[in-house]
Amino acid sequence: MRLLFSKLAETFQELEETSSQTAMVEILSALFQEATSQNIDKLCFLALGQIAPGYEDVKIGMAERMVRSSIALAAGKSDEEIDRRLRAVGDLGTIAAKVIRIGTPRLTQDLALKKKLEVEEVLTGLRQIAAVEGKGSQELKKKKLAAMLARGNHTERKYLARLAAGQMRLGVGEMTLLDSLATAFLGSKKERSPLEKAYNLSSDIGHVSKTLMESGLEGVKKIGIAVNRPIRPMLSQRVSHLSQIREKIPSRLVSAEEKYDGERIQAHKDNGRVRLFSRRLSDVTSHFPDIVKHVRESVTARKAIIDGEAVAYDFEKDMYRPFQKLMRRRRKYDVELFAREIPVKYKPFDLLYLDGEEYVDRSYPRRREQLEKILLVSKYVEPAGRKVTEDLDEIEEFFQDCVQKGLEGIVCKSCGEDSVYRAGAREWLWIKWKPDYSAELSDTFDLAVVGAFSGRGKRGGTYGALLCAAYDDKRDVFQTVTNLGSGFTDEDLAGLPEKLASARKDREPARVDTTVQMKPDFWFEPEYVLEVRASEITKSPVHSCGWDAEEKKGLALRFPRFMMWRPEKSVEQATTVNEIRQMHKG
Repeated sequence: MRLLFSKLAETFQELEETSSQTAMVEILSALFQEATSQNIDKLCFLALGQIAPGYEDVKIGMAERMVRSSIALAAGKSDEEIDRRLRAVGDLGTIAAKVIRIGTPRLTQDLALKKKLEVEEVLTGLRQIAAVEGKGSQELKKKKLAAMLARGNHTERKYLARLAAGQMRLGVGEMTLLDSLATAFLGSKKERSPLEKAYNLSSDIGHVSKTLMESGLEGVKKIGIAVNRPIRPMLSQRVSHLSQIREKIPSRLVSAEEKYDGERIQAHKDNGRVRLFSRRLSDVTSHFPDIVKHVRESVTARKAIIDGEAVAYDFEKDMYRPFQKLMRRRRKYDVELFAREIPVKYKPFDLLYLDGEEYVDRSYPRRREQLEKILLVSKYVEPAGRKVTEDLDEIEEFFQDCVQKGLEGIVCKSCGEDSVYRAGAREWLWIKWKPDYSAELSDTFDLAVVGAFSGRGKRGGTYGALLCAAYDDKRDVFQTVTNLGSGFTDEDLAGLPEKLASARKDREPARVDTTVQMKPDFWFEPEYVLEVRASEITKSPVHSCGWDAEEKKGLALRFPRFMMWRPEKSVEQATTVNEIRQMHKG
């Protein structure tokens, strides 16, 4: 049975109107129960505002201006009139829903067929739009979208326009979808664990959902690693005192690895082809042609998946360069020019797959040993430096050496038999330690922006402070932890409304958990991550992070200061509520 797009659009409307994460799961679960194995993967992609798995790097390629033109074509109105309406309303979906009428004479019969839109057809149409390139491509994209808009009803047009412009803002995340799939097919979201494991290894929510419907739970449990399909990265915990490393890591031996101020890059080698994926699982192959070349030459295996860090390096001065320099490499144009201007080293530190064998369930020492065997070390590719020891003093000495070399710090890893690679998890098997942590009242946090407060005085006309949140990975919600107004330049402040415009919401997002006292002037779907330094963690009656129902207090950062935006991190990779709770306990 084919599913009408009108049913999906109505579901999107329900999701947009709810402020409860539990309700979102129930709504999606009901939708999935009506799905088939031919469309359930498509429902998952569209609910995320995507048309394919994120790692496939398939973009619709329609800027807001082009979507406005499609709406104008479908409505039989001028681009100028649509612009005027958009300035007044601010949402392309609302404009499309209001101005387009069935049977608009400007559209020919082949543009506006009478047949109702189906989910499969909409996704196919959006993928066709994404595939159009070359001369005349913009006009073809515009007409294709206009044809679908003209055939849709009020609600369908609203979400078609938002999908095309990349402005869905439903607040649905991968974990919400996994909870919904578990509820629909396994009886409860408490059964999410095997689905999450399969997703962590495949990074493809569509593949997991389709397998679940076709082959059941046993089929999902067989989903494994595949080259050219990224694995969600394992993340590290942190401690408030270096001595706690010995308490938290159970193994006698500890490997202290250099921690670089670079970008996490997962390299996939498939015979002569190399693809690179970021921490957010985006395909960044085109940004780093030099890393592609060096991995191809240095990795002797036929097929391999390697986890590592790309770091900007000054080979003349033999010194590491800061993260901000490396981010200049993330560009569409002049890639070769900037590759010469900002050369990089690739520092592998883990092996996840090798010539048909999965390595994630093997111990860290075995993975590292095999990694070193398949690498031809060069000045461009060399394993992360490390010190293996059971002596805390030696770890401290190694840490100080790393700091002297301009590195961020160290990551201490368990060398025990159970030191497997837990994809997508933040585990005590890995613990990071940076100079920030060694200062008694200084630390850094990666937080999601969920709201803003109107500026006053010299900040009038922009945002005076941002409401930032930590991620509760158990409940898939974001809990507020600080109001951030310090550290921004005047230029930063002036640009905030435009930078955050794509995430604006007219109500509290379903995955944002706040207290009654903490309600900002503007809401944002968790989409942007920034780095914050703070002096300490205190209890707070207004922030929801780690909320204690008996005390009626949460945790908050004192004297927060903006450091930088972290575009390479997804909001689900933000500092967790549990991390902040553990740091507060000391």
